Amino acid sequence: MGRVTINEPALRQALTGPRSVAVRTADRLGRQITNQAKANAPVDDGRLRGSIGYTVRVEGSRVILTVGSPLKYALYRHNGTGIYGPRHARIYPKNGSVLRFTVKGGALGPQPRGRRRPRGRVVFARSVRGVPANPFLYDALRAVLAGMPGARVHRTTPTS
Repeated sequence: MGRVTINEPALRQALTGPRSVAVRTADRLGRQITNQAKANAPVDDGRLRGSIGYTVRVEGSRVILTVGSPLKYALYRHNGTGIYGPRHARIYPKNGSVLRFTVKGGALGPQPRGRRRPRGRVVFARSVRGVPANPFLYDALRAVLAGMPGARVHRTTPTS
């Protein structure tokens, strides 16, 4: 009979240390998912696309990869708003009787006789349908993990 002694701190360092296989794999996946999310993200002025990034951190024996954007409106672009969002209801003004906003780019929903609203025009509306979802982060995660055997993606809807 022989005796085996495991140096647990050294084993933990080998598995979760800064140069461990788990941290290097998470870093590689973070780069791939971020690049794919940037390719999928909607572009108006490029602010959302440029804000997408990732972090890798170690908590105890867990390696945690986080990919996302710090911008508040990223969640609304990802999950949709109004009738396209989680509540499936039109957006009405909270104060006052109409919504007022400036059109950023071309057409905004169906237009009479195919006309486009000019850029920078101020629009007033009693309600709006909202913005359709563009799940650019979820789609990026699915695309990158598609080639990994045994990887599963479960979609959850963050509250904000």
